[in-house]
Amino acid sequence: MSFKNILIEKIVLSLSDILTGQSVGSKLFFLQKSQFWSKDQLEAYQNNKLHALIKHAFSSVPYYRDLMNRLGLKPNDIRQISDLKKLPILTKSVIQSEGVERFTSEKISAKYILPQSSSGSTGEPLFYNTTKEAYSMNIAANLRGWYWMGYRLGNRFIKLSQNPRNSRIKQLQDVFSNSNYLTISPLTDQNFDKILQEIEEYRPSVIRCYPDPLLMLARHKFKTQKFNYKPTAIATTGNTLFPEVRKEIEEIFGCKIFDSYNCEGNAMVFECPTHTGYHSAMEYGISEIINDHGTIISSGIGRLVSTDLWNLSHPFIRYDTQDLVEIDSEQCPCGRSHIKFKRILGRNNDIIETPLNRFIVHNFTIFFSRKDFPTFGTIDKFQVRKVKDKIIFYLVANQRFTSLIEKFIIEYWEKESGLNVEIKLVEHISLTKTGKHKFVINE
Repeated sequence: MSFKNILIEKIVLSLSDILTGQSVGSKLFFLQKSQFWSKDQLEAYQNNKLHALIKHAFSSVPYYRDLMNRLGLKPNDIRQISDLKKLPILTKSVIQSEGVERFTSEKISAKYILPQSSSGSTGEPLFYNTTKEAYSMNIAANLRGWYWMGYRLGNRFIKLSQNPRNSRIKQLQDVFSNSNYLTISPLTDQNFDKILQEIEEYRPSVIRCYPDPLLMLARHKFKTQKFNYKPTAIATTGNTLFPEVRKEIEEIFGCKIFDSYNCEGNAMVFECPTHTGYHSAMEYGISEIINDHGTIISSGIGRLVSTDLWNLSHPFIRYDTQDLVEIDSEQCPCGRSHIKFKRILGRNNDIIETPLNRFIVHNFTIFFSRKDFPTFGTIDKFQVRKVKDKIIFYLVANQRFTSLIEKFIIEYWEKESGLNVEIKLVEHISLTKTGKHKFVINE
């Protein structure tokens, strides 16, 4: 580790925490130590955090207080992981129907709260709060995963995103963390050339991107044969990384991919350095894998149900992530005892190719969760279907939806796609066989 890495890790990160009121540095220091705890140590830590969370939720969160009273439960009835089954599984629809206020703690001061919104693969935007401490712990868990790649704070990296970098604080953090933030949209040959040239000149240690647009960038790199730089590693997240996609990207860029997964209410899940699976940050949350019969399993494929041990502002207790994972009960060769997943399933984005020679990938969830758009907070669920030369939006809208918002959606996406756009307001959108909302269907 160079002097610059030490300076940024010890000094710059501490200053950033002071300015933002966060604690990423101290949390990272803790996680670097706890990563080789035994399974018993990890579960004992979880049990202590869980009992404190349940007491807090019962005393200050209206939904959980009413739920436990209705079930005849007291905080001391839930002291360890095995007691969690006394509580029902929490779904996103319950949070939305009850309202965020019912899940908001009466004890957490507003100065410690960070408003959040999910734009995940289910097509259901969810608005909730977290605390600065929980946010810091989640960021630290992500950084620990990056350290598994051989990265250290201060190393150059490039983040490829479909969103412009508008936040001044984020822009400042990019400068101090040696991050080059590039917008990968539009997905055109011209923009791919520009990005690959930037990679050649910046020479990052790590490239971070969603798998789908990264595959297109890799294929363009292979096609042109004029860009040669190889990073140390590639970090992917956001949607399912299929084996054939991984293989193609790794061969073209000449380095290994480290995949990760995260969603609201869930611990950070990062690919193991041995590339034999993924480890969930047990210090952050409890993961229960449940089969079709509602039974908790220790191996095989099941639904991921998560308990967030850190978010005291808006507790997620036994939250159904709507994602499928394959759990592996065997000890990992890396020596870590954290829960291990062989695969992360259920995140699959269709790609829509437009007459403008652009590809639309994961843009719709981002569109509906952008706070600067009039659509923000007006759509409860959506599904997009491409049928021949037309895109149809199936929208479950709420009372804030208006004809002006409908006009905005049509005009925006007709310009972006070059296709005709139609809106259909519906009362319900059916689940797939895997129990998820497929938000893009390309017919």
